[in-house]
Amino acid sequence: MSSTTIQKNSIIEKLIFVTLCILLFYPPFFRGLFFQKELLITHIITFAVFTIWLISKFKNKDFRLFNSLADLLALGIVLMYFISTFYGVNKRLAVAEFLKYANYFAIYLMVRYFAQKDSKNSKIIINTLLLSGVVVSIIGIGSAIGTFNYNGAFVGGRINSTFQYPNTLASYLIALYILAIGLIQIEKKEKKKYLYISMANIYIFTFIPTLSRGMWLLTPIVLLLYFVLIPNIKKIQTIIYYITTIFPALFFSSLFIKYLQQKNVFILWLMVIFSIAVSLFIFTMYQKFFREKIFVSYRAVTIIILSITIAIALFSVLALNLTQPLELSNIGSEKNTWKAIDRPVRNVLKNKEYRLESDVEIKISDNKPYAGRIIVYSISDKGKTEKLAYVDIKESGKIALNFKTKENTEFIKVRFLNYYKDTKVKFLNASIYDNSTNKKIKNLKLKYKFIPEKVISRFYAINSNERSVKGRINFYKDGLKVAKDYFLLGAGGGAWQTLYFKYQSYMYWTTQAHNYFLQLWIETGIIGLLIYIGLIVILILHFIISLKKLEEDNKILQIAVNIGWISILAHSIIDFDLSLGAMSILLWCLYGLSYQRKLSTEKNKIKSNTTKYISTAVAVLLLFTSWSLHLGQIYADEAVKLAENKKIIDSMKSFEKASKYDPFTSNYLVDLSTVYSVLARKDKVYIKKACEAVDKAVKLDSYNSKILMKAGEVYLNTGDFNKGIEYIEKAVKLQPMNIKNYRNQGQIYLAVLKYFLKTKDEKNIEYIIAKIEDMLKFLKDTNKISAQPLGYDKGLNLLLQKLEYVIDNKDNFEVLKDIDKIVMYNKFNWDLDRNNLPDKSWIVNRKNGQFKLDYTDKGSIVLQNDGRDYGYLMLYDLNLEKDKEYVFKINYKSNLNPSDFDIYLYDYTKKTKVIARFENLEKQDKFAVKEFNFKISDNIEKGKQRLGIIHRGNGGKIEIKDILIKEK
Repeated sequence: MSSTTIQKNSIIEKLIFVTLCILLFYPPFFRGLFFQKELLITHIITFAVFTIWLISKFKNKDFRLFNSLADLLALGIVLMYFISTFYGVNKRLAVAEFLKYANYFAIYLMVRYFAQKDSKNSKIIINTLLLSGVVVSIIGIGSAIGTFNYNGAFVGGRINSTFQYPNTLASYLIALYILAIGLIQIEKKEKKKYLYISMANIYIFTFIPTLSRGMWLLTPIVLLLYFVLIPNIKKIQTIIYYITTIFPALFFSSLFIKYLQQKNVFILWLMVIFSIAVSLFIFTMYQKFFREKIFVSYRAVTIIILSITIAIALFSVLALNLTQPLELSNIGSEKNTWKAIDRPVRNVLKNKEYRLESDVEIKISDNKPYAGRIIVYSISDKGKTEKLAYVDIKESGKIALNFKTKENTEFIKVRFLNYYKDTKVKFLNASIYDNSTNKKIKNLKLKYKFIPEKVISRFYAINSNERSVKGRINFYKDGLKVAKDYFLLGAGGGAWQTLYFKYQSYMYWTTQAHNYFLQLWIETGIIGLLIYIGLIVILILHFIISLKKLEEDNKILQIAVNIGWISILAHSIIDFDLSLGAMSILLWCLYGLSYQRKLSTEKNKIKSNTTKYISTAVAVLLLFTSWSLHLGQIYADEAVKLAENKKIIDSMKSFEKASKYDPFTSNYLVDLSTVYSVLARKDKVYIKKACEAVDKAVKLDSYNSKILMKAGEVYLNTGDFNKGIEYIEKAVKLQPMNIKNYRNQGQIYLAVLKYFLKTKDEKNIEYIIAKIEDMLKFLKDTNKISAQPLGYDKGLNLLLQKLEYVIDNKDNFEVLKDIDKIVMYNKFNWDLDRNNLPDKSWIVNRKNGQFKLDYTDKGSIVLQNDGRDYGYLMLYDLNLEKDKEYVFKINYKSNLNPSDFDIYLYDYTKKTKVIARFENLEKQDKFAVKEFNFKISDNIEKGKQRLGIIHRGNGGKIEIKDILIKEK
């Protein structure tokens, strides 16, 4: 090879290396590459660079693309995702995941090549990652302060930065922190050490306000692991660097969180600068006065560790016990705003009476109902929250609130509130007493002097009953069900996102399993999972070998690199960090930087040129595939804009192009079908096209409830009711916990029924009524087995009542024609929120009222009130209108005196008022229907009416089968 050729190849290789560093630098800045739009562009760049790199190696006879066992195992993972594109449950997502892992693998190979070629390249790559992390941190901090306006970078008091997710940011920062510590320890130049100290500090400073509990718990383990593995001669130095970077960052970041709401830009940025400055000052003092004096011995290390442990313990005890009164204030607020804190109390017994006492000081204007409020909640072992008692604070002094825990109480939560503007409440203290013994069982710590409330509230929430913890546990249980059904080869990329609705034990929304290894198992089966575990094992074994083989600086670098990727993987067990492309790129980059033993030349006799040519051809194919999918996305975006501008023909052409360049995305075909359906109103030729497009979409995405629901609508619009209803039923059964599906299904069934009633098609009327009966039974059965109540979707209550009306009058087609006139047909047999009350109802008692509701075996409700004052059952969300006449029917029996049984209609358009009265309902030993006619003359807003069934007390029962309100 001539010198000119060598020089040319050297220039190309340098350009490739620079481009690779750019590829490693920018991913965090585009929403962490979570979304396809940014990912596809990255795929194009990666595969283009990878192709050029491979071509540049054609004439290099010594070049081996795969030269370690780790390479082959990593390739195995990519191949598993490739194979899954042929059988995956979602073709487009399977292709997307394959492209992602091919991308990660290409980056891994290039990083591994350059790192093994020259150790300086490893440092350049790590410096690129660290610099990227600094920019991410500054954007996060600046967004929290208000200096920058980066969408999603600061939400709910937590820094998300460019990842738009705080837990992922936390995992990212700790991995970079370990890398920075490693570079500090091997760097020879003082100026660079100062730079790395500053970087490490800003990572920790940004890490704290992520409020990521998982990483808060994991970080000490990561730091300890790094400390254990570091050579003994560097252990004291490691402790010093931890102290130098963590303590100032922890202190100033805590202050930052505490004063963040004040939005004093200058002071907040000053805290960031001071944090770094203090770290640099401590490091300077260490370098100048102590570095040469510190000697290393096990005794010295032990003494230092014990001293730091004791100091941290003493500080923690002090910080957790130094409290002060809690002040919640809306003084100066422009509007009423909730200000609240919660305090859990765990050492309470079930079914026991307690008392909360608190001394308070308030400031309140004359027209405000109260200055503050205390509410006590019961929390069950299943996380159910029930209010036990509350007190409104209207004057300064001592407050006493009695409450009794429930049979299912696991612990209680005390909430301290302030709401109204120009009010303030100061809680001087708060204690819980056992009412039977008058013994104090708990002093509540209202406000900590040194710990920000946001940090405390996050720590208080760390328990197995906390919503996010329970949610993850359910994700894992449901995920294991999926893995069991697709055990060997998995269900392809994106399988969790596609299938979890079918397996979920209650309704939740998450496109990720929140456990990387579980998601990997679901997508690639046990074979793919074992290959990945094999890769990790090999990397760890090689890492152990490196600890014995490498010289000190390289050993430290390897410790930092390996602890970095271990930290990322550890957190991915409880979160979806690796679903963000930027995090996976970081992970695979660290894999590439890890020490690897090469396969012997004899064992690595794969024909080098053949491997290069095949790999290059594959890279080119991946490049064009990514480019084609990207074009599909461009045309789809264009089509949407054209449709919004009513350019339907042009929109159709763009959607057709989108489906041509990306034939795997079902949504493009569904949108195309929608456009065809619009055009079919004028030209029936498009009906067939609409059906063909939606059928292709279903074939591609047969587990997508929305696609199936849309397919059903398309076929119903074409008059093919049987196929349309078949698709809709499949959609509901694929996503049985989604209450919206039942609303859509019910609305469609009612629309079809009205069509058949209009055309007098008796056979199909009976058919659709049978379908309605099946739907209602399936909904009730699903609600029984759901781990949580299905709850309600807007309009579902009235819809279910109308469907019940259809079933009860299925033999009277003339009556069914008035279905749209139904305002209420309540048989009190729906309890989708499982609170033992009919849906869309609640019970209210006066002070001495004892109103209660029970169900009979025959499905009617029994209303009793043995108290001395009235109580009532309120049924809400009625849709009445002004100047319309209605009929009110109630099928009941009662042994009450007529004066004790009334029914009122209320309106709350502006303020609550009675708009109709049905008073003095007479005694009836047997069920009979009582009928009233009424007309609304008041100005009311539709949907803001309620019906109150009043029992005035002193015993007696009212039993009701059903209530009907119908427009005349």
